Amino acid sequence: MTENAAALEHEHHDHHNDPESIAREKKKYLIVFGCLALLTAMTVGAAEFLHLSPAGTIIVALAIAVVKGSLVAAFFMHLISERKLIYAVLVLTVFFFGMMIWGPWHHRDNAKHTWPGYDHTNAPAPAEHQKH
Repeated sequence: MTENAAALEHEHHDHHNDPESIAREKKKYLIVFGCLALLTAMTVGAAEFLHLSPAGTIIVALAIAVVKGSLVAAFFMHLISERKLIYAVLVLTVFFFGMMIWGPWHHRDNAKHTWPGYDHTNAPAPAEHQKH
């Protein structure tokens, strides 16, 4: 390889190491960090000051957590610049996670309607279903 070609290859690989690129990346990470800190404060604020029902508080906290997770995945894990295959795998992961959450809930809801007296509160079964 000639010296010119080696110098060009070296420049091509080191274009992210110049001071301007490093300053730009540092600024981007600090902005994302600030957003994550703000979103964390919003989660605490929603729990403390909005006086929502427990379900409402959980929904707000999960919505904020999704935004925070998206920021972490996009910037710190560099998924924002990845190819479509990565996004397809991510979508499948979210789908299967949703199924893992939905499955037990659906089973419990279905069991409550199918088997009278089925619940997790340890309440006694109705009298007509107790064995003598």
